[in-house]
Amino acid sequence: MKSLWSSLLCALLVLMVSPAAAHRGHDALSVVTLAADGGVTVSHRFEAHDIEPALAQIAPDAQPSLDDPDAQQALIAYVAANFRMATNDGPIRLAVSHVDFGSDIVRIEFSGKVRNPVRRLGIGSRLLNGVYRRQVNQVNVRFGKTVRTLTFVDDDEQFVDIN
Repeated sequence: MKSLWSSLLCALLVLMVSPAAAHRGHDALSVVTLAADGGVTVSHRFEAHDIEPALAQIAPDAQPSLDDPDAQQALIAYVAANFRMATNDGPIRLAVSHVDFGSDIVRIEFSGKVRNPVRRLGIGSRLLNGVYRRQVNQVNVRFGKTVRTLTFVDDDEQFVDIN
């Protein structure tokens, strides 16, 4: 009987620990689309359960909740400051075009315009790198029928040649 209780207790402990250990990594997905007319859109997607705890650092004067308008504005400003792009003509200016603070996913979209032709695109993404130690940022760059994938784990800049 003692062995049965020990086994049940161990199984219960494993079940209690597993959900917390299941999500060890943190990631963000950004999709950059370069249109033929020079239009640029950047869509950032985050898991809400990664963003909400990060709000304590991103928006220290706001409530750490995606329901707080001050936290939302601070998050948008943070994303704008920590994701940068440039072409052979210089930095690309982007403006917020859409936001969606869902219960599972947070999306923040920006749009802008570049002069054609773009020959080389430089991208730097340090989204949440100062918040989470193992943060991984994936950036998919779409132009024409081509998609290039970049992965950022540190504050570095990467380049995509556009042909």
